[in-house]
Amino acid sequence: TPIMDRPDRIPPSRFDLHLLDIDSHTMWMVELLDCRHGRVLLMDTLWDEVIMCEPITGEQRRLTVPPEFVRNRFTGAVLCAAIDHDHVHGSCHSSPFNVVLISALGGNNQPIACVYSSETGEWGDIIPSSVSFELFYDHTPGLLVGNALYWLLDSIGHDILKFDLDKQSLAVIRGPPLTNDFRHGSHCIIQAGDCAIGFAILSYPHLQMWQRNINFHGVATWVLWKTIDMRMIIGLPKQIQGKRTLMRRILGYLEDSDEILLSVGRGAYKVQLKSKKSKKLCENSYLTRYHSFNSFYPPGDFSSLVLIL
Repeated sequence: TPIMDRPDRIPPSRFDLHLLDIDSHTMWMVELLDCRHGRVLLMDTLWDEVIMCEPITGEQRRLTVPPEFVRNRFTGAVLCAAIDHDHVHGSCHSSPFNVVLISALGGNNQPIACVYSSETGEWGDIIPSSVSFELFYDHTPGLLVGNALYWLLDSIGHDILKFDLDKQSLAVIRGPPLTNDFRHGSHCIIQAGDCAIGFAILSYPHLQMWQRNINFHGVATWVLWKTIDMRMIIGLPKQIQGKRTLMRRILGYLEDSDEILLSVGRGAYKVQLKSKKSKKLCENSYLTRYHSFNSFYPPGDFSSLVLIL
């Protein structure tokens, strides 16, 4: 369902992923893993494959996952691999790309990672983790900050998984020191100031945002970056300010536009953190996952949308 205003509205036919086999009248069963830089990453659990597709151009590539990931729970990310200094992400249709897979468990119960390069057409070496962790397995998309990908590790804790694309390494980052008022709040990873990793926690009526700083000695500390009173957000329903109990939680963060998605009652709202304005995206009684898709298309207009499943 298109939600953008004209001329940015994308017709639904552009997002036909061709999952229906016309000859056999069977539908491929897939799960959405990630969207980034104009590409979409899907998982086909029946054939142990991931599918990279570009909805705007219609290109699709099926990649057989490494044997270490077969019948394993994993999440993944897709991203542009262009290194040209004048390259602007979004119009990445002819650029090389990478696919990153992160397993929940690997050999000896140690999580593993692996990277596919479209330039070589092959998967790289299996990258083991030096620490044990449990991946938050609900296909919550990762966040790209600088040249590293980040995922939440579980639904109740605040630890973060980091995959360094340069070092090809996995590490676990401790989350910010939360007070009791925010310990059980809805949370997500965000990008803070100066391209630093950040953390947002919603415990209504306040939204706390933390920033992770690293000093000259390599010591990392979390600092409280800002606190927003959600009652001051323009466009959220009036019921959020009343005493009536409504579901108020963070659905996710849009890394390209510094916005968060909120679930309020039966609606999903996009909140711009700088302007403190919101826009209702859709209404649904059961919202589970979100993915943000952005892409340029000729003659150079920019279009974006949010996929909510």
